[in-house]
Amino acid sequence: MSVVKRTFSLPDDVSELLDKSIPNQERSKFIALLISAALKKNKIKALVDAIDNTDRQKKDISIIDVIRNIRLESAN
Repeated sequence: MSVVKRTFSLPDDVSELLDKSIPNQERSKFIALLISAALKKNKIKALVDAIDNTDRQKKDISIIDVIRNIRLESAN
């Protein structure tokens, strides 16, 4: 897997906690895991919100069809 160097700004207190808690050699991996988890959580929330915002009860559409439609719409 290729690696891309990024630069981020952190509040002083967060930076200090990171420095105290995670060894220097493990910080990139730690931050990558946190970002990956947060992005996955956002994706799940967006899916749940999209499902919640459908009128499937009125249309008598199964949840599977709702998810299929969301996937098709997001692919475009």
